Amino acid sequence: MGRPKDQAARREHLIAATLEVIARDGLGGVTMKSIAAEAGISPRLVAYYYPDLDGLVEAAHQAATDRYFWSRQQVVAGDLSPVEKLGRLMYSGLPRGHDLLLSQVLDEISVSASRSPMHATLMTLLFDREVSLYTAVLEVGRATGEFTLVDSADAIARNFVALEDAFGLHLLAHNSSLTLERAEQQLASYALAATGVRIPPIAPALPTKAKKASGRTG
Repeated sequence: MGRPKDQAARREHLIAATLEVIARDGLGGVTMKSIAAEAGISPRLVAYYYPDLDGLVEAAHQAATDRYFWSRQQVVAGDLSPVEKLGRLMYSGLPRGHDLLLSQVLDEISVSASRSPMHATLMTLLFDREVSLYTAVLEVGRATGEFTLVDSADAIARNFVALEDAFGLHLLAHNSSLTLERAEQQLASYALAATGVRIPPIAPALPTKAKKASGRTG
């Protein structure tokens, strides 16, 4: 029984190392040797768990997709108003903080989507799942009368995700004409036009443990 746990932990370790390499060096820098160096093991051991490098990259992409979506899903969990949820979604859709590495990985892999059906499928799945988060919030806001939508909830949701992706691309590329603050303002501007409500991106509250770790008390 101990062996499967060890294997699962080793695979998870290799996926984490692969994510680090992709974020730092791009897909072109992903080799058995570079992953082994990042993981602190031999290339032969990497090949033992993942004989095919493409299989390891696929596993890393799947992990990045799942973790990124889960993180966004968590920020709108709980008893929050549609306005609060929409603000949190906008905040979480831009590359920053602990999700920065995942944003970098997804940005790097997106370049390969046009040449790889597998990567294209995962990118499509993530897009659709993100759209579903926005759609649910927008529909509740419309039902409660908090939002006056200028288009269908689905169309507005797709625009939000497309804007996030576009801003994220430029922010990760260090485009000097676009700052994180400016991207937030642009999202807020679209939110006002689409919902009739002025909603800035809202940072989710830190969990109690995180507050203690950072020395915050309020």
